[in-house]
Amino acid sequence: MKIVTNACKHLNFLQALLRDFEVQCIEDADEKFIEEAEVFVGMGWKDIERLLPRMKKLKMIQTLSAGVNHIKFEKLPPNIIVCSSAGANAAAVAELAVTHILVALKKYVYRHEKMKKGEFPQMLESRLLRSKTVGIVGLGNVGKNVARMLKCFSPRIIGVTRSGKSKVDIDFVGDMSYLDELLSQSDIVVLALPLTKETEGLIDKKRLEKMKKDAILVNVARGKLIVEKDLYEHVKKNPEFTVALDVWWHYSDKFKQDYPFEKLPNVLMTPHCGGVYENFWEDLIRFAAENIKLFSKGEPRNVVRREDYI
Repeated sequence: MKIVTNACKHLNFLQALLRDFEVQCIEDADEKFIEEAEVFVGMGWKDIERLLPRMKKLKMIQTLSAGVNHIKFEKLPPNIIVCSSAGANAAAVAELAVTHILVALKKYVYRHEKMKKGEFPQMLESRLLRSKTVGIVGLGNVGKNVARMLKCFSPRIIGVTRSGKSKVDIDFVGDMSYLDELLSQSDIVVLALPLTKETEGLIDKKRLEKMKKDAILVNVARGKLIVEKDLYEHVKKNPEFTVALDVWWHYSDKFKQDYPFEKLPNVLMTPHCGGVYENFWEDLIRFAAENIKLFSKGEPRNVVRREDYI
């Protein structure tokens, strides 16, 4: 089986993992190889779109990302499956979510900045995670890891999923019809679900207003799960509310959103770095290679439901 990739910096590692297959970088593959390739593995959409008319035998796209909202499913023939890398870096993303929670509860950034100015805010009270209610929206790979990591702090953990089921042992699991109840009960809410046509704008003005005035909202999934304008206005209006964001609405070389979140003291920010850690590329490539082997046996995992996107 022939495989083309745009992860050319990691070609040797991918080839070593897929010794029984022919793997070439798109920059080096000739026209015949591209025409006969059955699998594309890599990042982004532009290269796929460019090569698609020439890839006559393409059967599988294996992304190196957990999210697939960048894929233009309406442009893909129905015989081509898309598989995500959801789960490959889930533990790292979950660790960042837990970090955001603890930083918010302990007012870490505020204290740090005060001490840099020579102040010593020792008696400023922080909050305990113990006995708080944590609501996790989406109990996939990231959500399950967050729940498991939080258990040692003894909070009450509740969650919602599309199916209303989860293998993780928490205090309550419901389907998405319980979302509003979760938001109103939770001291901390973690968003850990994919961006689809159904989840875009899931958290809007009405749902933000259902949350506690001093709640903490953590988003390590996708920015567009939340309505940007609604979130900015809510955070600005409610100074006791804290939002911690690792994902954003707009991406470029410079950090700039439609609203100046960076000017608000109750916003914690990281640059979509939850999945970036030592040797993360190796983990992504290894995960993708294993799934390509499964595909060759007719047993691929993480096959995306294209009806969630079109």
